[in-house]
Amino acid sequence: MAVFLIDFENVRSDGLAGVERLSKEDRVYIFYSEHANTLTFGLYRSLVKASAEIYTIKAITGAKNALDFQLVSYLGYMINGEPDNTYYIISDDRGFETVAQFWREKKASVDTAKTIAAAIDGMTADKTSEFIRQAISEPEEREFVLKCIRELSTKTGINNRIAKKYGTTRAGEIYKLIKPLLKDKKGD
Repeated sequence: MAVFLIDFENVRSDGLAGVERLSKEDRVYIFYSEHANTLTFGLYRSLVKASAEIYTIKAITGAKNALDFQLVSYLGYMINGEPDNTYYIISDDRGFETVAQFWREKKASVDTAKTIAAAIDGMTADKTSEFIRQAISEPEEREFVLKCIRELSTKTGINNRIAKKYGTTRAGEIYKLIKPLLKDKKGD
């Protein structure tokens, strides 16, 4: 499960881009304040349609960075209760990267992104890299295949580029290994 903590004062509606891509297992916590407390109708519709559970938390204001401190405190509280979740702080405030680093050193999965979509894309890239790492043992071959998957939009293009470099026999073996990663690519 992925948990997204949104610094709404910082990212506003833009930070919630991608919310429609989340699953029903995911959760979104929108931290807002009196300084940032309005939604557009478009964002409202996206939140209502989203499969993820959506929560709003009004931050107590009155001090500089009050919302940030409350978001970070809530993150620690959640990690204590559910340490196996993956947590994302959605903000353009680079200070949150030190929070993420702190928790990663304690073996919690915490990262930052500017939008939910960017966090999801990062998750997908991480999962793809991990899958390739486990499927292909040769480092040079692994990097080449990963590059093909990132750069090419069709299954045929990926297979052809791999075949050109490693020959049809090895390309067939590699293709069978990576086929589960290519569901979103065009072609058969």
